[in-house]
Amino acid sequence: MELYEVIDKIQMWLTTVQTMYSGKINVEVLVENEDYLRYIIESTNYLAELVVEPEGFHPHRFVLFEALDKRKGPLQEPYFYVDGKGSSMESILENLNKGIQYIVAG
Repeated sequence: MELYEVIDKIQMWLTTVQTMYSGKINVEVLVENEDYLRYIIESTNYLAELVVEPEGFHPHRFVLFEALDKRKGPLQEPYFYVDGKGSSMESILENLNKGIQYIVAG
C-alpha cells in the first residue's frame, strides 16, 4: 500500500462521511496536499484531528486519528488510532469509521 492510495481513499471516505453526517460534524481542511492531509473534525461534544502523512519518525505509518471530549463535565476516554505497517486499507477505514461514530454518538 502506497501513500497516494491511502490519501485518495481517505479523501473519498471523508467526502462520504461529510454527506452522511451533514449537520452533525464540521470538517475543517488545514492542509490538503498530494502527500499530506490534515483535517479538524468537530461535533457538538468532540474535537478530532485526522492526519495522513509519509512514513517518518512518528508512531504511525501513514494515518493518525485522535478525538477528544471538549466538554467540561465528566470527560470520556479519548479515541485514538494509528495505522501500522501491516494495516490494510479496510482496517484503516474501519477504524476511522469507529472514530466518527465516537464523536457523533457522544
